[in-house]
Amino acid sequence: MFARAPSIATVATLLVLASASRVTADIAVPSQPHASLNLELQSLRDNITLYKGDPQHLLLMKVRPDRFRPRVTYTGQSDAVLQIRDLYLFENPQASSQTAAERDEAKDGPLAETWEIELCPSGPTKFSLQCERGEGVFDFTDLEVQSVHIQADGTRLDVDFSDQNPIVLEDFTAHVPTGSFRFQHMINARAKEITLYVPGSTCQFEVTGKEFEGESAINLQGEPAEMVLVVSRKVGVRVTGPAATTAHFEAPHMTHAGEDWVSQGYDVAKCRVRITFAAEVPKLHVTWK
Repeated sequence: MFARAPSIATVATLLVLASASRVTADIAVPSQPHASLNLELQSLRDNITLYKGDPQHLLLMKVRPDRFRPRVTYTGQSDAVLQIRDLYLFENPQASSQTAAERDEAKDGPLAETWEIELCPSGPTKFSLQCERGEGVFDFTDLEVQSVHIQADGTRLDVDFSDQNPIVLEDFTAHVPTGSFRFQHMINARAKEITLYVPGSTCQFEVTGKEFEGESAINLQGEPAEMVLVVSRKVGVRVTGPAATTAHFEAPHMTHAGEDWVSQGYDVAKCRVRITFAAEVPKLHVTWK
């Protein structure tokens, strides 16, 4: 039986269990009692997967190859903080204000690694995720997700809620310029508001999932290189934005309401989704499911 580590109050700790091999580093933080968790992640060039893991551990992480192991710290308190920081940023704080191009020109620039992250917090979690290039696969299924803020420059980003979020997601914001972004099962997030800033990116957004009682606002900002939207017919949908863009939502079950397109029965639907385009999206493909 796993013995819970003693509680830690307002003290930063680094709990690292590293293998002798130089091929893979194992990092572990035992399960800790807390009312809520703030996860802060900073990555440069790395390929990341994050999903729910073993309840005996708050964090289990494998890093390959074991060259520049990320710095992991945990501050235990009621509102706990778990930080996973790229070692390059930790050792070169001035690099935080540099552009990706400037970091490329550095003599000892950041190198890519693979991070496999298993997370199992004991309460609602706020995610602050910063990625640059590389790839980020964030599967929030079965985690209590309270909020998500993502900055992913030039990154291949994949977000999924395969099952319904156990709690209401207060807000989800993602800035993904000049990369690619796939968001699966968006309705399962149970988000009050989702804001996606995607200039120059290739996007696929699946507004699908299990219906919940309430309304979700999806705000799409910036002009993507291309966007594919898969939208459920089972929820009420209202679409607002430039006429050339909202015209792509014309369908037998959709009607005009002023300048908007609205699904039949929207006002009385149990679950409603409002999609707003701040700018025209010339390359938009809409599929109903």
